[in-house]
Amino acid sequence: MSLLATIKRKIHNATHPKLGVVLMLHRVVEKRSEEPEKRELEITTEFLVETIVRYREQGYRFVSIDQVCNILNGKEKGKPFVCLTFDDGYQDNYTVALPLLKRLEVPFAIYVTTGFIDNRLPMWWYPDEQLGLSREELVALSKEPLCTIGAHTISHRRLDELTGEEQLKEIVESKRGLEEIIACPVNHFSYPHGAYNDATVNIVKENGFSSALMAWGGVVRKGDERFQLHRIILKQNQ
Repeated sequence: MSLLATIKRKIHNATHPKLGVVLMLHRVVEKRSEEPEKRELEITTEFLVETIVRYREQGYRFVSIDQVCNILNGKEKGKPFVCLTFDDGYQDNYTVALPLLKRLEVPFAIYVTTGFIDNRLPMWWYPDEQLGLSREELVALSKEPLCTIGAHTISHRRLDELTGEEQLKEIVESKRGLEEIIACPVNHFSYPHGAYNDATVNIVKENGFSSALMAWGGVVRKGDERFQLHRIILKQNQ
């Protein structure tokens, strides 16, 4: 990074104070896989508990994605926040993560790829494994006060490689499909692979969403764009 870029970044950070952190997760398991490419998407229950405890000891509060939007809009204030978000829609979000997060009273959001529901489309990064949420599990999650269901397209394709018409179908039909299953509005979106372009953002803005999440970017700061919300990937290295 050049000296000028460094100075600009410092000025921006000084004038746009940190509000909190949105963490990006995928799977929560009792024991992680031995395969490195799978381990990248997995954290253990023990690690998740340690993470929650650490943030609370540092003075953070855990909030829902709706609260993040309220904070950015100036409708809610308070201590720095942490928001937990899960991408794709894995069954262990229901069987493993939900009981743990209910016990610790931590809100969370799950961004579901509708094609993965009932394993209708394969998660190609987990060949020969059926890990998607069932319709019944998704409905049960939607009734949990701590859980927010968000959309994550139909097929988990990179949106920046699709035509505008294809993007519109992936985004709008995923929202509509989820709303038909859970019988309540779906107001939040996550870009698969963190990939999007200007057309993607416009489609999300124009079709009833309140926010959209990237897969990178660091902390959330005052003045950040709700449809390009930064996240930090929660990784368990060992």
